[in-house]
Order: sequence, then C-alpha cells, then structure tokens
Amino acid sequence: MSETTIIFIIIFTTGIFLVVAVFLFTYVISYSKRKARHKLEKLVLKKQFHDELLKTEFEVQEQTRKNLAADLHDNIGQLLSLTNVTLASININDIEKAEQKIADTQELVTRSIRELRQLSKIIHGEQLIQQGLQKTIEQEIVWLERNGHYSVSFIYELPDFESNTSDKDLFTYRLLQECINNVIKHSGANKIKIELTYQHSHLQLSVTDNGVGFNTDEKLKQHGGLGLLNMQKRVGLLNGTMQVHSQENKGTNITFSIPYP
Repeated sequence: MSETTIIFIIIFTTGIFLVVAVFLFTYVISYSKRKARHKLEKLVLKKQFHDELLKTEFEVQEQTRKNLAADLHDNIGQLLSLTNVTLASININDIEKAEQKIADTQELVTRSIRELRQLSKIIHGEQLIQQGLQKTIEQEIVWLERNGHYSVSFIYELPDFESNTSDKDLFTYRLLQECINNVIKHSGANKIKIELTYQHSHLQLSVTDNGVGFNTDEKLKQHGGLGLLNMQKRVGLLNGTMQVHSQENKGTNITFSIPYP
C-alpha cells in the first residue's frame, strides 16, 4: 500500500470521525434544547392549569354564594316573614284560631329549619366534591328544582369509576355549572337531562335541554359566545373534548369526554 493511499485513508477516517463527532455534538445540543423547551412548556401548562384551577375554585365559590343569597331571600326570608305575620295576627282571645295559627307557625319554623339544613349542604361545596361527582350533581339538581320551573332528570352509570383527583372533579363540576347557567340565562328551557357515564377510561358528562337552541357555528365565531370557548379551553386542559349539538327551537346538547385513568 502506497504512502499516498495510507495518508488518504487516515484523512478520510479522520474526516468521518469529525463528521460523526459534529453530528453527535449537534444532536446533543438539539436534544438538550428540545428537552429544555419541553420542560418549559410543561411548566407553562402546569401554571396554566393551576391558574385555571384557582379561577374555577373562585367561580364555584362565587356561584355558591349566589345560590345562598337567592335561597336566603326567596325561601328562608319568605318563610320567616310568613312566620312573623302569622305570629303577629294571633288573637289570644280566639282560642280556636290561635291554636291553628300556632300550629301553622310551628310548620313554618320546621320548614325554615329544613331549608337551613339544605343550605348548609350547599355552603360546604368542598365537602360535596369530596363525596364524589354523583352526590355533588344530585345536590346541584336539588337547588335547581327548588323554584319548580325546571324538570331535571339525572342518569348515571359509573360501575367502575374511581376518581383519584379532586382537581378534575372540580373542573368537571364547574363545566356542569356553566352549562346549567347557560340553560337558565339563554335557553328558555324547562326540561334538563344530565347524564354521567364512565367508559374506556373516560368520564362523559352530557347536558341536554329543550330550549330555543342556536346556530352552533355562529355562536362559536362570536367572542365567548355562551361561554363555549371558555368551556373548550377548560376541557382542553384536562386533555378532554367537547361536542356541541344544537338546533334552533330544538334544544341543545353539550357533551364532555374527560380521561379519568
């Protein structure tokens, strides 16, 4: 083998090693950058999720306070006012009527106590979440049916469901509340169906009403139309999906699918 050939082989081999070295160096640098970027994205998503969770907790508390104020004014306030009027109208000289009014007063007081116990359950929202989504939704329905305007059906099939995170429960509960608020404010419905099922490691929450409905595409184009974009954003943080089906004068259905492994 000639000296020229040997030199060529050495140069060629050295060149290959240099190319491999440069490739490996470039790959390591690129991988490190991707890893750092991925770590940063995870931190951003974690912070975003945490911020949304705090916002959700605040909104749930705010909704609870509104429910409390409404119940105090509409139910307990009215009962206590009737109790006061009944007591003031008692004529002790008319024994028969006085006895009847005292009995009526006792019934009003009993109803007031029952209402206060019910409110106590609503106030302790965190305890309701700890009891599970099913119990929490049932409590929400109790409040919703109080004024007699809405007929609510609740169907649930959760044979193998075990929640391992109160954060997701809280988010899911808030999604339900947003749907119900939309029904109350915009739909003109008097019938609501809520379905909660668990299949293939996904929890599905469905809310259907018999209201006026709307054009889905147009509403989604509107800025924050009916809170749909906000709900899409939130369910996206849970790696879930949201489907909206609505027709004018034929009601609306919103279904969320959320992974619960």
